[in-house]
This record gives sequence, C-alpha cells and structure tokens, in this order.
Amino acid sequence: MREDNYHPVKSGEVRYSDNGGFSYFWPNDLPFDIELDKRILKKVETAIITLSKLDGKVSQMTEQERDILLVPFILMESTKSSAIEGTGTTIEDIYRSERVEEKDPYKKLDNMEVQNYRSALNYATSVKDGIIDEDLLLELHRILLNGVRGEDKSPGKYRDVQVLVGNRGDNLDTATFVPMPPESVNWKMMNLFEYINSPFENTLIAAAMSHYQFETIHPFTDGNGRIGRLLIMLILNRGNILDYPVLYLSGYFNDKRDEYIRSLNRVRECDDFYGWIDLFLDALIDQSNSSIRLINSLYHTRRKLHGMSDDLNTLRLIDALFVNPYVRKIDVATICGVHLSTAGRIVNNLVEKGVLLETTGKNRNQMFVCKEIMDILNSY
Repeated sequence: MREDNYHPVKSGEVRYSDNGGFSYFWPNDLPFDIELDKRILKKVETAIITLSKLDGKVSQMTEQERDILLVPFILMESTKSSAIEGTGTTIEDIYRSERVEEKDPYKKLDNMEVQNYRSALNYATSVKDGIIDEDLLLELHRILLNGVRGEDKSPGKYRDVQVLVGNRGDNLDTATFVPMPPESVNWKMMNLFEYINSPFENTLIAAAMSHYQFETIHPFTDGNGRIGRLLIMLILNRGNILDYPVLYLSGYFNDKRDEYIRSLNRVRECDDFYGWIDLFLDALIDQSNSSIRLINSLYHTRRKLHGMSDDLNTLRLIDALFVNPYVRKIDVATICGVHLSTAGRIVNNLVEKGVLLETTGKNRNQMFVCKEIMDILNSY
C-alpha cells in the first residue's frame, strides 16, 4: 500500500505489520467524530422524503400486486451488485436460466453468483427480529458463496489471511488499499455491530458509515462488496425506512463504479466523509425516484395487459410474466394448470396480440418473451 497517499485523522491510521514487511490501514472505531454541514443535512432531508414516497407507493399496493410487481427489484439489485465485482450476467440471462438450464459452465457460475445474492437478500429481508449481528452476516456470506467461485474461501467465516484491494497482479506494496490483519477482524466487527444496533439519530448516515466501515474492515476473503451493499438494505429495513427491498442502489454504484470506489478510499486517505456521504445520498435519491417510476411503469403495463383478456388462465399467465418475462409452452401449462395443447392456444393468442414474441426462430423448443416488460426493466 502506498502509505504516502494516506493522511487521515478521524477515519483511522496507517500501521505496519509486526515484522515491518508491509503497511495497512487501521480503521478507528465507530462512531466517527464528524459534524455534518447544512448542505448535507438538507440532502439527508431530501433523501428521507424521497424514500418515504417510495415506501408509501409500495404500501399502497395490494399484497397480490407486491407479490407480482416487486419481484424484478431484487433481481435487478442482485445483478447490478454482482456486476460491480465483474460478473457479466444480465437479468435476461437469469430469466432464461430459470426456464432452460445454462450449458456454458462459466456463464452458469456467473448466473449462480447472481442467484446466490438474490437468495441472500431474500433471506436478509425475511428475518424480522430487528437485530443485525454476526450470526446473520455470516449466514448471508455462506449463502452468497454457496457452490460458486468463492466456495473455497471460507464461506460463513471471517478471513484468516491477509488480503489486499487493487488491480490484478498487485502485491501488498503496490495495492491501492490493504485492510487490517485478520487477527483483529473479529473485535473490529463487534464495534460495527454495536454501532449498527445502537439508537442513532439518522439512519441514512448510519447506513453510509456502516457500509464504509464494513468495506474498510474487509472481513471476508471474498464477497465483501456484495455483503457490504446488502448491509445497506438491511439497515434501511431495520430502521423502518423501507419495508420492502425495492431500492436497487447497486445500479447507481455500478454506473459510477470508479467514483464509488474512489469516494470510499478518500475517506481513508484524507477523511473525506462528505464526499462519500454526498455520493451515498445521491444514490438513495436517484434510485428511489427510479424505483417509483419503475413501479408506475409495471403497474400501468399490467393493467393494460389485463385489459386485453377476461380469460382467467390468460390473466394468470400475464401476472407470471412479471415474475419472469420468458416462458415456454410447457411452462404455461404448469403456470395455468392446463393441458399442453391449451397452453399452446393461450400462447398463440398472446403472440397474435403482440404480447409475446418468439425468440429462438425454431419450430420446436420455442421460447417466448414479453418484450414490453423486458424493455421496461432494461430501461432502468
């Protein structure tokens, strides 16, 4: 690590290994002694108002509407969070793999990483005891790395090796950032959990600082970025800011990946808390508004498609397309509980109406997509 780049006072300090072989960043305990200016406080207020609008929008939906229309949000967050770490999987890839098994072994592993993140996020938001603790975080890490490339990197356990953050080929001397040694991770995480579960004045600032501190501790050998972003959703949920996981923050962080990484490191380098908090609040505001627009688009599209038919099986299929816009005739038979020939007639009718589009160009083993729904999801 290039220690000359680091001159913090409040966030931590540069230290050296016992044998003096390398330098690393040692984070101070939370909470940090920082004072927010009026501009940041005003932006916090704006973010809370925008998040409240989003939460209100979701709360006004019926349970059936939530079960149908909110499914894509978790997948979008899972895909974008994994993309920050280099995974090339798209939401179309996941949808198709749910209908037909992916044969490419590399693509299959990419897909599994996204699916694992989705499982971890679903698990995290299903636990309602209000406590974010070590047991929960380790279980989320275990789910995240189950059966994928990181499964040999101690899933569900804190790291017991020294790690670094940088480019491929970097070593401890050339890395952008070297986290603390493994023997101190456990008790530094205890301080983080104490902070997360303490009654703090502002949940949004706590979420920003907790994410920064988690990434700085870097407690795992692999999966730190994804777990750290999942932690944000957990804190917003536990703080009664968002009852449902409909905020795909990773979309914003992925679009501004370099700025996201740089702003986190500038806290370590020069105590630039404002720069990170500013970016974090911008992400909350931008993605809250985006989620509201997406909910509106999906809601109006569902109403329009429902208006095309009064057949119960067709309506059942239309709702299923919001959960997965890709479908085969055999899937329709299962979804609607009808014979395959009846499923074929339902599909052909929706093809004629322009709701479904055949994607393979084949006469057998056909796959159909509701392009209108897919276009909406790809536009956000």
